[in-house]
Amino acid sequence: MTFFDIGLILASVICLVGIVRRVAVWSRSPGGAKVDHQSMIRQLLSAVRSFFLDVLLLSRTGRTGMLRWVAHSLVFFGFIGLLLFHALDDYVTVYFFPAYESTLDPWQFIRNLLGLMVLVGVSIMVVRRLVDKRLRSLTRFQDWAAILVVGMIILSGFFLESSKIVSPAVFDRMVRYYYFPESARDLTALKAFWAREYGVVFSAPLPLDDETVEFGASLNEDNCSDCHADTASAFVSKTMATVGAPLAPALNRSGADSVFWYLHIIFCFIGLAALPFGKFLHPLSAPANMLVRGGRRDGAPVASGAAKGLGLDACTRCGECSLHCSVAPSFSVLGNDNILPSEKLRSLHDFRTDSLTEEGVSRFAEGSRICTECLRCTDICSAGINLQDLWIESKKEAAALSPDSNGAVRALPSEFRIAAFEGSTAVPPLFGLADNAESYWACVQCTTCTSVCPVVAVSEDPTRDLDMTPQQIMNLLRMGLKDQAMGVRMVWSCTTCYKCQEHCPQNIRVADVLYEQRNTAAARLREDEE
Repeated sequence: MTFFDIGLILASVICLVGIVRRVAVWSRSPGGAKVDHQSMIRQLLSAVRSFFLDVLLLSRTGRTGMLRWVAHSLVFFGFIGLLLFHALDDYVTVYFFPAYESTLDPWQFIRNLLGLMVLVGVSIMVVRRLVDKRLRSLTRFQDWAAILVVGMIILSGFFLESSKIVSPAVFDRMVRYYYFPESARDLTALKAFWAREYGVVFSAPLPLDDETVEFGASLNEDNCSDCHADTASAFVSKTMATVGAPLAPALNRSGADSVFWYLHIIFCFIGLAALPFGKFLHPLSAPANMLVRGGRRDGAPVASGAAKGLGLDACTRCGECSLHCSVAPSFSVLGNDNILPSEKLRSLHDFRTDSLTEEGVSRFAEGSRICTECLRCTDICSAGINLQDLWIESKKEAAALSPDSNGAVRALPSEFRIAAFEGSTAVPPLFGLADNAESYWACVQCTTCTSVCPVVAVSEDPTRDLDMTPQQIMNLLRMGLKDQAMGVRMVWSCTTCYKCQEHCPQNIRVADVLYEQRNTAAARLREDEE
């Protein structure tokens, strides 16, 4: 067996075992709603529509930004084209085009065009993750690994083709198997033509006069043109070969074409073996999830537990859900990355497989509690994952293992809560709104915020149930009593509906201040416990 056969078998076995394991995990996921058999036709039509709009045209990706859509479209169409018409050319291309030869046009040109599309798309992805600070903070090893493997597959392919263009060994192998010169003059003329027109760099000098080259052209037309087109159509590889021509003798002596062949094949096998793991699976799982969801962007429960498990593995790690998360500001205060949907989804996967530590479960539960189920992440998700359904279900499970500490704080008498925060030695993670007098200096104590507050409205005795009303908390902060304000039950009972902030005639960020106070207090409590 050859190196290629052994590598292909190993990579295929790893890929197959990994996919079977993934499917088994999906089947063990908690069940969802029953399937409505009366709407099966409608579901099928929705799946067909989703296939064309969401899978082929990447319309969901387009909703997150034009630049990201361009990058993913280039990689998607470029890589699929290379997979079908290059990697699987013996099974796909030859079937539709029996006269196919990889070194003929238009295939030589198409291969370079598709490869360039992938490289441009990958480059845009790299630049986005480096330039965008928020996206860079969400980028993990698996994100760079996926980009690296795809990029190296294409780059090694271009280097392989350019090294074959300049390689006399490749030319000699072709002549040995497919051409039988009648004289040494014929072979010299053919070499001269290939050297001047196709870019082969021979070690021995050749006569490159017009007569010799023209004779070589006629020999090429009679013996080689059925299988070889002008390498100029391989515009990327030919440019690389031309630029690297001074290094060609050294590359030829070292057998660079063989080295790049091994590199290209190895990276292809790595990509195949890694397909069932982490982000590498999303080219399969994301389209499958979008077909199951039928293009829906709401939070309605999915049909089965397997569909929920599929959603867990469909994440593309694009970070858009975290960038649009309505409670992302609390991450800046608490520092718990499980607040962000993209990171919480990864923890949910570990939670489902019982691989989270006790501390991990506690942080996951805290991130789940902070989620307001606003549906933003589900609506923006380019993979069509029903994140809302996952959060609602996992929130109950996490709460059973790690009870809500906020509820315990609200149950404490006011004097105990205030004393606890006054005696805390923990330092808040950042200097926020409550530390800045300009946040509430314009408050005139008009009580508008209190009048529109639904929490105050449902209380028969706000002084007893809430300790203080919103405008009284603003006054407390204005007097510099931030620690005392953290212990007020109103801070811990606020629903963050923003009515107070929207109706404030002085444009004071009342809801933001209360929200910040609660999260800062939670951070202090957690640090004191640690």
